[in-house]
Amino acid sequence: MNGIVSLIVIMSLYYYIYNHRYDIVCETYHYYFYIFIGIYVATLYVYHFEYGLFYKTMKNIYDTSNKPLYSHNSRDSNVELFESQYPNFNIKETLLAKQGQRCQSCSNFILKDDLHNYKLQYKTHLQEGGQNSVDNIGLVCPQCFAYN
Repeated sequence: MNGIVSLIVIMSLYYYIYNHRYDIVCETYHYYFYIFIGIYVATLYVYHFEYGLFYKTMKNIYDTSNKPLYSHNSRDSNVELFESQYPNFNIKETLLAKQGQRCQSCSNFILKDDLHNYKLQYKTHLQEGGQNSVDNIGLVCPQCFAYN
């Protein structure tokens, strides 16, 4: 009810200004005012009749604005959780087995003893729409990595 009363007060003030101070109100202000009223009425509707949606949306906005965009320690931020869920997980060994012991680019054999020399590379780069997941990462030899 307070929202409707506030809307009536705002519209009355605008009407008063329009009638008594016509020289300072141009046509552009009317459009701005109509847009403002439309957004205000839509917000009132969502708040009163779609409260669950409104609450979740505002909570997500609040939570997102309070989280840092990047963590200073993003590499190690979830290490304990990841290691507790996947003990003894080595991404290079997993990719080596998935690729059939071969380089993703040139198909040369990869020896397990030389695994530390090989590099991880995206199959489809993130800038080109690739996903940041294990399915989009391949193991390549240092020569192929240098040419890409």
